[in-house]
Amino acid sequence: MRPATLCHERWERIERVLDRLGGKAAIRELRRSYGIRAWEVEQSAELGWLTITTHKPRAGRPSRIVEFRDYSNASVPRLPEWRCMIEKEISTRHAVFAIECAGCIPRGSRLFGIGCPPLVEAYVRVYRPRSRRGARASVSRLLRHPHVRALRQWHFAVINQEISLYEATPRTASGIWQRLREVGSWRASLSG
Repeated sequence: MRPATLCHERWERIERVLDRLGGKAAIRELRRSYGIRAWEVEQSAELGWLTITTHKPRAGRPSRIVEFRDYSNASVPRLPEWRCMIEKEISTRHAVFAIECAGCIPRGSRLFGIGCPPLVEAYVRVYRPRSRRGARASVSRLLRHPHVRALRQWHFAVINQEISLYEATPRTASGIWQRLREVGSWRASLSG
């Protein structure tokens, strides 16, 4: 599952709701009545747009109160990026498929003359398709996906010891290509 990231559109929604409520509301109320999740409010507070305080009554459970931050003597923090500008992280299925492909023999040669090409077998192990013909079509489409292309090159670089085995894999395709460029790998030229 991809981690949630606050975008500009989500921030504008929080701002509209808080304006309607007078600039102050409980996180519980925002969640129940308006569908604003707690992580959205917490990331807005981390960026510096909101303050979260805990109100502890004499009886009952404490509530977390959200309100706009006062900017009278402080600089205004920057807004989050627009949704279209935030690069999506690589999905778990794409990562597993790329690992399976890195262990396969490229060019789809058959093992002992029977069965499917290894890349199709890797697809079958990861995605469990209904038919092998559909798997063949999906493999050719998936091998052109930018996340899978980047991850395959990353794993080939690890196998050829261009990159340390213990180095953490970047979570985005652009992060992978950038790291391959930093290492000086010829595979970075395939990012095209």
